[in-house]
Amino acid sequence: MLVHQLPQKPTNLRVRVWRKLQQLGSVPVKNSVYVLPFNEKTHEDFQWLKQEIETSGGEAIVFRAGSVEGATDDEIIRLFRIARDEDYSRVTAELDALAGALREQKRGGHLSPGRLARYEAELEKLHGELERVVALDFFDARAGAAASSAYQKSQQLLRATQAHKAQSLTTKAAGLSTSDLREYQARRWITRRNLHIDRLASVWLITRFIDQKPRFFFVADGPPMEGGIHFDMFGAELTHVGDNCTFETMLKRFGLGGDAALRAIAEIVHDIDLKDRKFNRTEAAGLDATVSGLALLLKDDRKLIRQTNVVFDGFYKLLSELVSKSGPRKVAVKKSRSGTKKRGRRKG
Repeated sequence: MLVHQLPQKPTNLRVRVWRKLQQLGSVPVKNSVYVLPFNEKTHEDFQWLKQEIETSGGEAIVFRAGSVEGATDDEIIRLFRIARDEDYSRVTAELDALAGALREQKRGGHLSPGRLARYEAELEKLHGELERVVALDFFDARAGAAASSAYQKSQQLLRATQAHKAQSLTTKAAGLSTSDLREYQARRWITRRNLHIDRLASVWLITRFIDQKPRFFFVADGPPMEGGIHFDMFGAELTHVGDNCTFETMLKRFGLGGDAALRAIAEIVHDIDLKDRKFNRTEAAGLDATVSGLALLLKDDRKLIRQTNVVFDGFYKLLSELVSKSGPRKVAVKKSRSGTKKRGRRKG
């Protein structure tokens, strides 16, 4: 519990403290008395706020209470649920409005790539807000399920719209088909030098799953060289198609999409390479930092490949283990927390 008394000045202190208490998910039980379920994080949150209040000339005390006079545990828990229900309902209304606007634009044929990008940015913003509310939902408020469902529906609608738009914008995708891997053995594979995530991942995919004896050539930008298979460069046989990165294109081209671990890696690579947060893979930031750091350390592309191949081997092993434990669908769609998983109930 936090009990505080604020000075008259600075005049904005009262608003700042009130907003902070809202952000922490606390609820008032008496005048200037706020409560949170006890755990290490909530205790630390109140201690930081106490320090801020005292630094501004106010007074505050933080303590752990077994009960509150005049309020039962059930009544306090109800206060938390009411507060979170209000938050969830607000997010749900905004998600429903977003989905409705997207459907309307789709029916009217007004969905330009720019508008789709704005809808995606708005959905990402609402996703973040939903995650924030879930983190403060200490007692499983009822409206949480509806909010999570609204987010999933909006996300699915946006994905379906993006896929349809990409298919209509390119006819190249229709020409892709599963190829006989025997035609791609001991071949020359040509791409641009100064490798980063998409090309590095594609090199790993070629080495591990496509060509048993590949030969790689790294060239400057320019017209394609004669002979060999070009990838992830202008005029290449294998490159970006629609909103797919080269790694995703290769999975489709060579019929490797049935491997759930490879699909998961494709989502991670996509999020890093295209920076559109399409899949919201939590692993993307870590892999991007690792690859970027190795690229700064190792200026030679072949040395870089040797190191990043080990990194991708590790990712593939980990994701394959997750597939065997939790099923392919669950791992293939693993993203940042969307709020569908509830936290366990905490005691006050």
